[in-house]
Amino acid sequence: MKRDTSHLRGRMARGRSLTVCAAVAAALIACQRRTADPWMSEIGAIERRLRADVAFLAADELEGRGTPGRGLDLAALYLETQLRAAGVEPAVSGSYRQPYRVGWYLPAEAKVSVTVNGRRLDPADYLLLNFGRDPDQGPIALAAVEAGTGVVAEERNVNELAGLELKGKAVVARKGAPWPLEPEAVFGPDRAIGKVMAATLRGAELLVYLSEELDRAEEAECRFFAEMKQAPVAFVRPAGFGHTSALSPILVVRPKAASIKTGDRIEVRIQARVEEGSAANVLGLIRGTDPKLGEEWVVMSAHYDHVGCRPAREGEDGVWNGADDNASGTAAVLEIARQAARRPGKRGVLVLLTSGEDRGVLGSAWYAAAPVVPMDRVAAQFNLDMIGRSDGRVQGIAPLSPSLYDEAVAAGRRYGLEVIPDQQPSWRVVYLTDLYHFARAGVPGIFFFTGTHADYHQVTDTADKIHYPELARITALAGEISRAYIDGAPRPRYERPAWFVTLD
Repeated sequence: MKRDTSHLRGRMARGRSLTVCAAVAAALIACQRRTADPWMSEIGAIERRLRADVAFLAADELEGRGTPGRGLDLAALYLETQLRAAGVEPAVSGSYRQPYRVGWYLPAEAKVSVTVNGRRLDPADYLLLNFGRDPDQGPIALAAVEAGTGVVAEERNVNELAGLELKGKAVVARKGAPWPLEPEAVFGPDRAIGKVMAATLRGAELLVYLSEELDRAEEAECRFFAEMKQAPVAFVRPAGFGHTSALSPILVVRPKAASIKTGDRIEVRIQARVEEGSAANVLGLIRGTDPKLGEEWVVMSAHYDHVGCRPAREGEDGVWNGADDNASGTAAVLEIARQAARRPGKRGVLVLLTSGEDRGVLGSAWYAAAPVVPMDRVAAQFNLDMIGRSDGRVQGIAPLSPSLYDEAVAAGRRYGLEVIPDQQPSWRVVYLTDLYHFARAGVPGIFFFTGTHADYHQVTDTADKIHYPELARITALAGEISRAYIDGAPRPRYERPAWFVTLD
């Protein structure tokens, strides 16, 4: 709590008693300590628990926690054991798990064929990044729509999709933008991921990304392509469930391979041995104590999955450990749940640990389709994802809830943290995280994030690289500001910006 003490200096200048000033200062310090003490008094123990949680979740033995998979199931068992030990109630008919069926296949074992107007392309001239498309749905057969570079960036008054009818179409976009590209950028409106999001949210079912570079190691985007083309592809079943995220498949094609024009017919066939398995979200409840506000909930969320394993030769590392992404956020939510269970508040707490986020927010899509508590009774969501690489700063990303950001800035000072705004607002990261399905339903939320780095979606994202003292302080920060709403503070405002487009 911060108070304006400028009047004290005036009193001192007028010769008022130093004793009065000292008493006021002591009262202010005591007030701050009362707020921070539940966390700061045991910050060392909190850090030790965070280290233990991250070490377990990011261990090689958990095989990258891919959805679905044995390692993911082991992680779920660990999480429910920790919640039970903390006194958190199971949320799903006596169970901590909310199961769903997942189909998946390995791209390396799949056969992909691409034709343009019936002419088959050479496989050396394209690669497919399949986000959420079930091969059993049949081929992707769509009419093309040319969209220049396909950039939508409202901040720069650029929208190359304006006026185009995209529903059920394949958007064709050249690599590039009306400005120079940053070689180390993976996301943004001028990159393939940003372009496919903009197209998908306007009804397109495929992005054809014309680029000479499919696998240039010099560019971060190409390194990302190289990693992701090896990662298992997963999707929710049954097939009629629908698309789960703001990402459709991306077909990267060398421009020399095909001159694709509006109206051309593009067909992508995927022949794959699809395995089917189960995955689960892990959910716990801490019930509210107030007769009225106890019917409302504060959601503490993080995804506990990562992208699994890749084929590796002997002596090579094939495990995407996902220590930062997102053992860090999962460990923080566990710790906040432990603290909240010690002292229930007026509102209830829903602990939501999702799977399938790195496969296209599968778990949160499933949860949104079958919520344990009604979405209109969720007062606020606090999402923690990749919070393990802080340099004393943390991003508080709340594009639809600016008041939550202001509260985080004020609280951060008490923990020696600088809370900074979204450092990549044009990325629209709300579409890529577990905020998405809640934001679509009108739930205010904030996403804590310490940024991408060279180990993002690489096998080098390991537990030894986590900045644990800072992780503990970020955990304390999120715990404190969420506590205000658990204890009954009025709901934060929800403000839907013009760029937040959904197919709803």
